[in-house]
Parts: sequence; structure tokens; C-alpha cells
Amino acid sequence: MPPTPAIPEGYQPFTHSGPFGDCIGPFYFRRRPSGGFRYAFQTGALHANPNGVTHGGALYCFADHITGHAVVNQTERMCATIKFKVEYLASAPLDSLVEAEVDLLRITRTVVFLRLRLFTADRTLMTANGVYKLFAPFKPGQGGAAKPAGPPPDDIRLPPPKGFQPFPNQAAFAELCGPTHYSRPPEGGFLNGFQARPLHDNTNRIVHGGVLFSFADDIMGRASSGASRRFTTTVALNVEYLDSAPLDAWVGGKTEVSYMDDDIAFMRGRVYHGERTLLTADGVYKLLGPYQNPEAAA
Repeated sequence: MPPTPAIPEGYQPFTHSGPFGDCIGPFYFRRRPSGGFRYAFQTGALHANPNGVTHGGALYCFADHITGHAVVNQTERMCATIKFKVEYLASAPLDSLVEAEVDLLRITRTVVFLRLRLFTADRTLMTANGVYKLFAPFKPGQGGAAKPAGPPPDDIRLPPPKGFQPFPNQAAFAELCGPTHYSRPPEGGFLNGFQARPLHDNTNRIVHGGVLFSFADDIMGRASSGASRRFTTTVALNVEYLDSAPLDAWVGGKTEVSYMDDDIAFMRGRVYHGERTLLTADGVYKLLGPYQNPEAAA
């Protein structure tokens, strides 16, 4: 295994990123001479997908966290993600240094439009465009909120509803965000879900948006793979956040195939809690090689 790269000189860690951010970090930042910040984090075994590379959801969680930091420090106001459009250009090996830059394109009275790029050395991993809603004033600190006293939250895992069972081979990051469960109702099709827990807290006592994103990506990728009987990888994912989920919620998800040919699948997804829609998503998935055995679909 190659050695884990060191964080370059000049970076400093966020003092507190919330329970979920602290779990998957640490994240680092440094000021750019031209203004704004550059960001970094090191990938590791915790961020793995089933293919042994960094999960796209882990890259997204890093991106969502640092864009929030950039918006708060520029506007001195609290903010929330309302829309994110992501394109994945290359995979990130485990134990690699991922860096990022965020550019705020336009700031209005209530909304910020931004763009960001994640990269390793000279290779771009992910690009994205985001929209953030601005709220009450906030005086930015040195790099994050003060870390609360006491131990991290207990990783309490409640049992799923009757009829649901976990997917196998979820790998480390999906297991951390979920694990994702499925059921086959009598009327046909599939239902998906995961049990939110204290570890998923984004600092505001609600489920971190990156957890919801990763769940949507997981179930849409599994649906495209099941429909095609082929392995798949995410090319692009566009999500809109409509509501928040409490930390004791059973979060459900449904998917559908919009279009599929021999090379690519266009998918739609909805993530919900009870009667409330939390997130809607549209994704593009590249179709890879066929399953080698029937068990691969699970």
C-alpha cells in the first residue's frame, strides 16, 4: 500500500465539522493569495466503495462541507444547500490527497451561486455547481465552530421496519451513511431505506445532506445495475434539497429508469421521510461489464 500523502504546508484543520464531518474528515483549509480558500482532505479505508476506490459520496460530502464554509466566510451569513449538480471525471484512489477550490459566481440578497473543482495533483476528479440559500447573520470563526465538550454521539442503530433487509457488499462508506436496506412489497417493485442516527448529524440536529446524497446515489446506481444486469458507475448527479430529516428518522427512497441504452442509464430518484419529500435527484450512470454471476446483483 502506498504511503498516505502528507497535508501540504500552510493548511490548517477545521476545528469542528459536526459529528458526521468529524467522522469522515479531518478537512483542511488555507487562504489563497488571490482571495478565498483552497481545501484538502486525505482519503482512506473509511471512504471506500465496493470497487476499492474513494466513494463518490465521500467526495460530495467534502465538497458540500467546504462550499458551505466558503459561503459563510464570504457572506457572514448562515446558509443551506438547496441544489447541487455534480460531474465525476475520474476516480480517486484510497490513501490519496484530494484538494479543492471554490469560486462564488454570484451573491444575491438571499442566494449564492458557486462552482468548485476537486483534484489530485493535476487530475480533476469532480466538478460541481451549487446553489445555497442565505439565512441569519453569522460571524465566521477561524475555521469552524467551537468543538463541543463531551464524547462523540453514540452510533445507535435501530432495527429497520419489518420486511427490510440490508444490501450485502456495501463497502465502508455506504455502510457508514446507511446501511441501505431494501424490501419487495406485495404490489411489486422495490423500496429502499436507511435508519438515520446521531452520527449523521450535520451540527444542526438534522441528517447531513451528504448522507442523503450518498443514499440517493446508492439506490439509483443499484437500480440501474439491476435493470441492465451490468455493473455501473456514476457519471453525473443533480440533486435538489426540499426538506430536512431528523436524526431518528427512517428515510425511504424510490427510483425509476428514465432511459437506458447499451452504454448509459438515465435515472430518477426521490428520498423521503413519511409523506415529506427530502430530496429529488436525476442521475446519469455508465454501464460497464455484465455480472459474472447472479449474486452480483445483490
